[in-house]
Amino acid sequence: MHEIKYKDNIIKYSIIKKSNIKNISIKVKYPGIVTVTSPSGISNSYINDLLKSKISWISNKLREFDEINFNTKKLELIDGDNIYYLGNLYTLRINDDKFLSKNSIYLKEREFIVDISSHISISNRRNTIYELLKEWFITSGNEKIKERLNIYSKILNIYPENIKVKEQKTTWGTCSSLGNIYINWRIFLAPIDIIDYILVHELCHLKHMNHSKEFWNLVESVIPDYKNKREYLKNNSNKLKI
Repeated sequence: MHEIKYKDNIIKYSIIKKSNIKNISIKVKYPGIVTVTSPSGISNSYINDLLKSKISWISNKLREFDEINFNTKKLELIDGDNIYYLGNLYTLRINDDKFLSKNSIYLKEREFIVDISSHISISNRRNTIYELLKEWFITSGNEKIKERLNIYSKILNIYPENIKVKEQKTTWGTCSSLGNIYINWRIFLAPIDIIDYILVHELCHLKHMNHSKEFWNLVESVIPDYKNKREYLKNNSNKLKI
């Protein structure tokens, strides 16, 4: 891990060097991760100087993430809370049962129903409900993403080796050089057209492992308003949390 000082702050960043690229790219991702991807022949001192020249832009991006974190309050996950699923609000209903042997969750009409043991301590209660919700979103998400994959793989004639919904801290989706696509379970809080954009984005990476003009042209051929989808994620990432 490397760092540079800006005013009274220390900004940490990581360097990834690759022999098969020609240009340096700087990425600042939520919740504040700065990554530099560079050709293997570029010195660390050169990269450090480059970041200093971009420090105002980097600092502004980090400040945006700080504002999101500040304005985002975690749900208490108590009876009556509202939770997004596919862009729609559902009410959380919690049933306490002192005879319950296993906690469970299911969706009924416009409600998430949680059956939970009343013996669980107050300090562990929120985390227990959160884990139930996460597991539900991952299971449901895996079913939904395969359904959407059947549509968009045929349109693009691109087929991943594997696709999986899982926990991801800083990205909505990733694509590996082995042809595997991983989707962040939290994206299923968003409307279906946003989920489709993330899926198409990662499918297009199987053909273009970069963000070149060719890559974005391919995305646009399927999602003509992809820029609006990107703007939605930028402006609403604070809502896509539990």
